[in-house]
Amino acid sequence: MQTTRRQLLIAVAALAGCGNVPLATAPVVEGASALRVLVYRGGTAARLGHNHVLQAADLRVDWPAAGPVLRFRLDALAVDPPALRARLGDAFASAVDDDARAGTRANLLKALDAGAHPEVVVRTLQQVGEGGRRAVEAEITLHGVSRRQWFVAEVDGPRARGEVVVRQSDFGIQPFTVLGGLLAVQDALLVQFELAQP
Repeated sequence: MQTTRRQLLIAVAALAGCGNVPLATAPVVEGASALRVLVYRGGTAARLGHNHVLQAADLRVDWPAAGPVLRFRLDALAVDPPALRARLGDAFASAVDDDARAGTRANLLKALDAGAHPEVVVRTLQQVGEGGRRAVEAEITLHGVSRRQWFVAEVDGPRARGEVVVRQSDFGIQPFTVLGGLLAVQDALLVQFELAQP
């Protein structure tokens, strides 16, 4: 019985990640601006799923006086690029095939209602501090909802890097779940960015 239940869970996990959606590709350009989102598995059967990494393949950055404004389209997100997964260590070491990536992308676009809200915008409102470490307040617009959030950025001349935790529920998004929560993604997403001013 235990083996049958395990096989059923594996089959459902595979189905949850399957689909025939073309995958976006995101070439990594050394020295260019980049943004990635780390999505962590959850649920009581989390060990049967995968952590995911999303990369903003069409990241656009403007540089007004207040600080950078970032924009990217949800339908251009690259899902689980193998080279990027390999660089992220053990938590992302499991193999994710093309069908699973396509299914993850389809579920993601549906959960985010990307047809109605195709773009994410992060607008710098203010920076506190000088030199290499600054507190930054930004307005994040996702899923048609705007929220203000503080985070820390490391600044080195024309370059900046940092991380911010974004909770999907703060933007009216129900984190993906199947089988009554046996398999799910966690509410908190870790957004990492590296910006290069031209």
